Amino acid sequence: MSHPLIERLRAADPERRRAACVEAAADPSAVLLVDALCEVLADPEKRVARAGSDALAAIGARDAAVAERLGAVLRQPGRDRRWWAAFTLARLGPPPIKLLPVLIDALEHDAGDIRWSAAKLLVELGRLEPEVLPVLLHFVASPERPAVRRMAIFCLRELAPDREETGRALLAASRDRDREIRRSALAALAALLEPGPPVWQRLREAAEGDADPATRHIASTAIATLDRRSHARGA
Repeated sequence: MSHPLIERLRAADPERRRAACVEAAADPSAVLLVDALCEVLADPEKRVARAGSDALAAIGARDAAVAERLGAVLRQPGRDRRWWAAFTLARLGPPPIKLLPVLIDALEHDAGDIRWSAAKLLVELGRLEPEVLPVLLHFVASPERPAVRRMAIFCLRELAPDREETGRALLAASRDRDREIRRSALAALAALLEPGPPVWQRLREAAEGDADPATRHIASTAIATLDRRSHARGA
C-alpha cells in the first residue's frame, strides 16, 4: 500500500505539493516517502523543490539511509535535481567531495540565490578538501563558462586569500577581455592578505586608466581597502 501523501506530492497544484512536503517531514512513516521526495527535488517550482529539500533534511537527521539515496540522485539527469540533492546532503553534515561537480555546475544557475549558495558551499568544501583549490584556479583561468569564472573568483577570494597562486590568478583575470571578469578580479584583489607590488601596480593602473568608469571605481575602492588594512597593521 502506498503512503497517502505520495499522491499529493505529485498533485497538479504546486501549493498542494509544497504543503505535502511540509507534512511529510513530520510524518511517523516518513521513510516511506523518501523516494517520492527525491522526485520533488526536480520540481519546476523552486519553492516546492526547496520544501522537498527541507523534508529530506528533517528525515535524514533521523535516518542515515536518506544520505545514501541523495547520493544516488547526484548521478541522475537534471541540473536542478542534482543541485537540490547536493544542497540537502550538505545540510546533513560536512559536504563530501562528491558534491564538487554539482556545485561547479550550479555556479552558472539562472537563479542568483542558488549561485551564491553553491559558491558558499564550495568555499566550505574547499576548507575540508585540498583538491577544491586547484579546480577553482582552473576555472578562473579558463576562457570558457564566464558565469562559472566570476563565481569561482569569489570562491577563490574567500577560500585562499593568503596563497600566492590566488594572487597570480586574480592578477591575470584582472586583465581579461571580459569586463565582468576584470571587475570581479579587481574587487577580489582587495581581499589578498599579502598583496605584493604587482597587485598595487595593477590596481593603480586600472584606477587611473581603465576605459570603464565602474571598473575604475572598483579599483580605487580596492586600493582604499588595502590602504586601510596596511595602516591598521602599522598602528
